[in-house]
Amino acid sequence: MIIIGIDPGLTGAIAVTDHNGVRVVFDLPTMAAPGAGPKALVKRKIDGRALCQLLLKHCPAEDGLPTVVLEQVGTMGGANNAVQTQGSLLRSLGAIESVLECLKYKVRYVAPRQWKKDLGVGKEKGESLALARSKHPEAAASLSRAKDHNRAESVLLAHWGRQELA
Repeated sequence: MIIIGIDPGLTGAIAVTDHNGVRVVFDLPTMAAPGAGPKALVKRKIDGRALCQLLLKHCPAEDGLPTVVLEQVGTMGGANNAVQTQGSLLRSLGAIESVLECLKYKVRYVAPRQWKKDLGVGKEKGESLALARSKHPEAAASLSRAKDHNRAESVLLAHWGRQELA
């Protein structure tokens, strides 16, 4: 059974796992947003076609339809949450959902607070990296940099899904 973990957003990532562990981890593909001028705060968007091709490449039909654990995101207030950033996140989520729907993949949504609580992950990005590396040493090469915390979260989302759906 293939379980895919997706941490959505323009800097998000995907981890594809099977009974042997992590098959592959990759960043969500992006492309220039149409009409985004030099002063635009959000200049990129999810490349749906590239995402579809990557999922088909790493989840061959003979392995059956995978289940996707998709982090449930929403808008939130606060000084560090610009309207443009929130709009970009929801736009990214919609693009990901559309690709998954077209591929007929089963989707399970989970709130960040839920999977992090269940796995004992705090708010520090380094905690996700350390836990993902320890639970999935086969993915260590994809989690070697501090900025790979989104990759780590995709691995942990898939790990959580394997525990919950088994």
